[in-house]
Order: sequence, then structure tokens, then C-alpha cells
Amino acid sequence: LSGWHSLLIALVNLFVILTAGWVLLQFKAFRMEEPTIASVIEQMLFTIYPLVCTGLICWALGAVISTSVIPVIFSCIWFVLLQLYLVPTLSSFKTQLKPDDNLDVVQVPIVVATVVVFVLLGPLLHIFLSFFAADAPGFTTLFFVHLLFLFSLSLFLSTLLSISQIFEYLGLPTRTSIYVRWISGIICTSLSYPVLHAYGLDSHFLPLLPVAIGIFAALGVVLAFKKKKVAMGVLALVLALSLIALFILWIQRMPHNLQQYFLGIFPLNTFYFLMCANFLLCLLCLWMASINAKELLGVLIILQAFVLTICEISLHNSNFYSATKIQLTAITACYTLHRLQVSDKITRQVAIIATGIHTAKSLASATSVVLDGDSRTITMLEMSALMFMTYSLVSVFLYGTVGEKSGMEVLKQLLMLLASLAINSHHLLLPVSMMLFQGSTSFTNVIGLWCMIGGGLVLLYSQAISSIYSLQILKVALALGVMGICVMILHPQLAFSFHSVFQWSEILSLFSLAAILSLQVKLTPNLLVIAAIVFSVCPGMRASLYLWSHLSVWYTSLCVVDTCALLILVFVCVFISEMTEASDKIMKFSIVAAVSCSLGLLLLDICLLMPTFWYLMEMPAWKAILVTCLIISITLKVVMTKKGPDRLPTSSVEERKLSLPLIANIITLAAFLVACSQGPSDPVLHDLWCCTFTTILGCLHQDHIFLPRLTGDKQATPTIMASLGILIISTICRSRLWSWSSFLIIAGGMVEVILVFLILPVFYVAWGILWRGQILSEPAVVFLTPYSILLILLATTYSTWILAVSCLVAGMWMMMYKLPMVPYNSDSVDHYR
Repeated sequence: LSGWHSLLIALVNLFVILTAGWVLLQFKAFRMEEPTIASVIEQMLFTIYPLVCTGLICWALGAVISTSVIPVIFSCIWFVLLQLYLVPTLSSFKTQLKPDDNLDVVQVPIVVATVVVFVLLGPLLHIFLSFFAADAPGFTTLFFVHLLFLFSLSLFLSTLLSISQIFEYLGLPTRTSIYVRWISGIICTSLSYPVLHAYGLDSHFLPLLPVAIGIFAALGVVLAFKKKKVAMGVLALVLALSLIALFILWIQRMPHNLQQYFLGIFPLNTFYFLMCANFLLCLLCLWMASINAKELLGVLIILQAFVLTICEISLHNSNFYSATKIQLTAITACYTLHRLQVSDKITRQVAIIATGIHTAKSLASATSVVLDGDSRTITMLEMSALMFMTYSLVSVFLYGTVGEKSGMEVLKQLLMLLASLAINSHHLLLPVSMMLFQGSTSFTNVIGLWCMIGGGLVLLYSQAISSIYSLQILKVALALGVMGICVMILHPQLAFSFHSVFQWSEILSLFSLAAILSLQVKLTPNLLVIAAIVFSVCPGMRASLYLWSHLSVWYTSLCVVDTCALLILVFVCVFISEMTEASDKIMKFSIVAAVSCSLGLLLLDICLLMPTFWYLMEMPAWKAILVTCLIISITLKVVMTKKGPDRLPTSSVEERKLSLPLIANIITLAAFLVACSQGPSDPVLHDLWCCTFTTILGCLHQDHIFLPRLTGDKQATPTIMASLGILIISTICRSRLWSWSSFLIIAGGMVEVILVFLILPVFYVAWGILWRGQILSEPAVVFLTPYSILLILLATTYSTWILAVSCLVAGMWMMMYKLPMVPYNSDSVDHYR
């Protein structure tokens, strides 16, 4: 591996480890048991995690931009993250043992070290890239200019952090940071022209850029100076006039005789007028910020964002302005607006609107690449739709209010999120669909994406707010996600045909059924039956199409009735809180109806399809019988678990009535036998299939005839014994004894079968311990368990190996935890223990 790959592996591993640590901090048990480790993880998340995230982002950007720009982007991104994480924050895990203990997450020495690394790492990265990167210019004069620019930029940005505690810690006056800021800012501004020119940002205004930055900085200082207002006002007027003169000098050098129309509306001179308006709005924003006119400043910022966006879109559509510059201006503007809102210079609503405008132009430039290819045209309709969506997202997630929300407010925000996403079906969801599905423009995929992305937004909203409706919102998110997955899988057509109507009806019925089951709507018995009838039509028709590939009257009718009976069982399990005689009758009637329909499907197959199939168990109706028995068995088990064992009362022997537990046991056994008959043809897979379906025996109940001893601690015994029985039968049937190839092979098979019979007593003793709670024979376990090792050596099938290992594990478990394992005494009776 090269040094680049080693660095990438280290960054990815650090990111995974720190993300896992962040996940661990979400668990209360971990925080309580390991407070020291939690404190260390918290400190690493505030210091190392931003550096790792910055490194990974810059690594990804290195694939699309020049490596010479990476150090600047690295310093800027890390600066933004440090502003969030390096501020003094009280730790959630540290305890104050002494009165003078500092409870901040990041202590002052670590802050000093982090700032020093921030100042030096950008220049060091530049040296590293210049030495190793293939497209680097090497150690030239321009290299040292870039190095000095990066160092001054990092030093200037470090003075904008919350570092007053650093100077107090070092014993330096706080005004030192101001001197460092001015000196580094002057050096960085002086070197901005050659550096930006080397980055390819060429313009006839570029030589004037350091002058403009210097005048703007001086104007900001003068406007912030509150003393000697008259002199400062005159100086501010002079500086503003200098900026205007500089702008006029630049605008005069622009072409004025071209026949260019921007957005099909603005001629060239009108476009210049918009640029002049944007410049004057920037000056007015500076003035309003200096006199603390909060409301008027907000209006000017929104107007300036709108005018700037129109200018950028106009230049972008005319191929005079790249999408990269739009992204840079959008990110810079959003960050600036966030800082203004945090410092209470503008209101929350102004920050939301202006951020929505800038984010919308960024999304529009990205989606235009997918929709329009090389033309990359952004329309005002697209901008308006995307702005509505970004306004919804920013107002809900970024600048959302804290506190309890009413039901109407929650509903309004949810509808706004989903509606904004639906409005952007063409502008956002269609490009995403084209990228995911390799250029396919199916609107069905767009609808599925709307459901899935909408479900994701609703899920984020449920975690972001504090409301009594959070659980209901989470259920809505899950329902939308399930509906999106169904749309993607079924892929219904958008056409006026029976198949299209059936597919959409199927999806809507599944969505409505999921909503009713999750919200647990109260239904009367009549409404319960009606709902079951309505929701059973589409699944019944789908089952008929899946099993028999066509819609026949008899097959479809029986499938619909079968589905209706099963839905009634599910509804009884979900909606009825107490089992009464009426509900007992409803469940028995539904079980009889479902089983009768399944047997009717089998009878139809025998009558109509028997000449087609050579084997009876290949009939499609067996799959319907299997699903019916599984649903009945699982539903009755859920009823017993959810509503208590007394909710399924066992009938006494004197009453001679067929009880629900007895019915459930019969159906569970039938489901297991049918499942074993429907396994794959491969012997190994068939054995695994049968062993897997022994888990259905966990749905057995205690009844008064077959399983009177089946209590809670013995529930797993039927599953274990059935799995062992399957392995034993499989080992005997598939041994080499029946191959008749040669004498040695037959002898080996005979030894294998004998060893199987020798270890059977071990399983018999295990059954006695698990089912009866008695030790039937200790010597059988002690002396016969070692034969399982010999069986492992002689086994020729996977089933035999699993059986031998199971015998070894069972014997060791009994000898370690269940058997007394004490020497015999002199009593002769004890020898038969």
C-alpha cells in the first residue's frame, strides 16, 4: 500500500471507531457502567472527530478538484467545525471532585494544542501535497507564496475562534489576538491575487480584489467605531465612495454593446443594473448592521439574496458562471447567515428565507447537470419549487423552535415537508431516480422515492421534536417507508388498465392496513368483519396470481375468503383486549373457514391439475395451506403471549369441547409437516429447511390431551427434540450403508449408523431433563458422549456432523450443569443411578 492508501485507511478506521463510540454514548447502561471511557470518547468526539470528518471530505473532493486547492478547503472546513466544537461546553460525564475542577469537555491545554495543530496542519498539508502529488508544481516561488498565504489564512481564522481562554492560559493580553488578526489578514489579502490567479480564477477585477477587501475591512472597522461619530461618518462616506468608484471602474471595463439576454428577459445593461443594485444592497446591509436596525437589515438581506441569486443564475445559464462557484457562494452565504442569526443580528425568519434562497440555487445547479446534461439550464420555476422545499427543511430542522408542539403545529409542519417534496418531483426526485435506476425516467420510481424520502424526513422529524405525538409520527414514517418499498418492488404502471388499477389498489390497501394496525383504531365487531372483507380482496387476488399465474373464479374466491378469515384472526389479536365467548367463537369460525378454504384449494388442484404434476406434494395449494397454518399458529401464540395464558382457556375433560389451544397445536403440527414436505430438493438444504421450521413448534400450547406438561420453561423442548429427530433420520437415511458400492463403504456406513444408535441415550437423558425434570441415567451420558467425537471423524454428511456436535454439546452441558457427577458410594443401589 502507498502512503495515500495508508492515510485513507487510518481516516476511515478512525471515523468508524469514533462513530461507534458516539453510538455507544446513546445507551444509558454504557454511560452508567463506564463513565471514564464515556468521558474519553466525548473528548475525542469534540477534538479528533472534526479533523477526521474534514479529512474524509477533502479526500472525496480531491477526486473532482485540483489538489493544490485542498489545503485551503481543508482549513476552511475545519475552521467551521471548530467553531461548533471548540467552544466551552460542560461535559455530561465529568464530576466535580474539587471546587476548582474544570468540567469543560475540552480542557484549555487541549484547546491550545488543537489551535496550534489547526494553524500548522494546512501549511504542512500543502508541503506534503507539493512533494508527493503528481500535479503539484514543486518547490517554486509560487509554492512559497501559497505556503505563506495558507499560514496567514489559518492564523487569521484561528483568531476568529473562541480563544480568549488560550491567551489567559498563556499569560498574554487579549489584544494580542487583534494584532495577530490584522497582521495575518493583511498578509493574506495581499497574497490573494497571485494565489487565486494560480487557482484559475482569472478576471480583470482580480487585481483590484485586495484593494476592495482592504477598503471593505476598513469600512467595517469605521462603522463599528462608536466614538467621534462625525469624523467616523465622514471617513465611512469616503470609504463608501471609494468602493463605488472602484465598482464603477470595474463596470466600465465590461462590454456594453453585446446583444445578450439573460433568462430570456434581461438585456445586458439591465443585468449590469442588477449587479449595481446588489453592490448597493451590500453597502446598505453594512450600514444597517452598524446602527442595529434589525428589521430593516433583515429585509435588505433577503432582497440582496434574491438579486444575487438572479445574477448568478443568469450567468450560469449563459455559461459564464460555473456550478462550483454557485456552490461556494451558497455555502459561504448560509454559514454567514447562521452566524448572524446566532449573534442575534437578524431574526430567525430572515435567516430561514435567505438560507432557503441560497440552498435552492445550490440544489438547482446540481440537479440541472442530471436533467439537462451539458446545457445545465436553471429555470425560475425550478428555483421557486426548490426554494419552497429548502424553506421547509431549514425552518423545521435547522432553525426549528424548541419546546412542546401542539397537534396542529405538528400536522402543519408534516404536511409542509411532504408537500414541498411532492412539488419537487420533477426538479429533485426525477434526477435522483435517473441516477439510481441508470437513466430510467419512470414516474412510478418517483412515487416510490417520494414515499421513501418522505418517510425518512418524517422519521427525522419524529426524533427532532419533543411532543406527545412522537410515537404516532414514527408510525407514519414507517408506513411511508413500507409503502415506498412496495411501490419499488411491485412497480405498478401508470395506465388506465385493470392490472394498473389492481396494483395501485393493492398498495393502497396494504398502506391502509398497516396504518390501521399500527394506530390500533378501535373497531366494533361489525366494522372488524367489514374491514377484513375489504382488505382481503387484493391479497387474495395476488395469492391466486402468484400460485396459479392467472385469475380463476374458484381459486380467487377461495383465496379471498381464506385471506378474509386470516385477517379476522389478526384483527382479533390486535383490537380485542379481552377474550370472551363471542371472540372465542369468532376465532374458531375463522380458523375453520381458513382451513376449509385451504383444503378446498387442494381439492381443486387434485381435480384440475393432477395430470400436470407427477407428485402430489408439488401442488401449488400446499403453499397456501402452509401459509394459512403458519399465520393461524403464530396468531394464536401471540394472543396467548399478549393477553395472558388464561385468555385461551383449556376446556376441561368433562366438557369434551374442542379448545383453542388444542386446535392451535393440531394446526402447528400440520404446518411443520407441510413445511418439511415443501423443502428444497437438495438433501443438505432440505435438512436445514426442516430444522429451521422446527421453530414453529415454539407456538405449541399447553392443552388437556397431548401436551398437559408444556409450561413456560419447557417451551423450547419440542423444537430441540424435533431438530434432533430430523438429524437422526437424515443421518440414517443418507448414510453410506445404502450405497452398495463396496464392502468398505458399506462397513463404514454400518459403523456410522451404529454410532448414531449409541448416542441416542444421551438425547433421551436430555429429553428427561428438559421435559420431565428428571435424571434418567447419568452413566449413559458419561460413557456414551465420547462416541460423538468418533462420529465426527467418521461422518460423511453435514447432518451427521451437526448431530455429533449436538451430542457433544448436550453431553458436556449436562455433565457441567445438570448431573451430580459425584463418586458412587458403597450402596449397591447407587450403582444404578
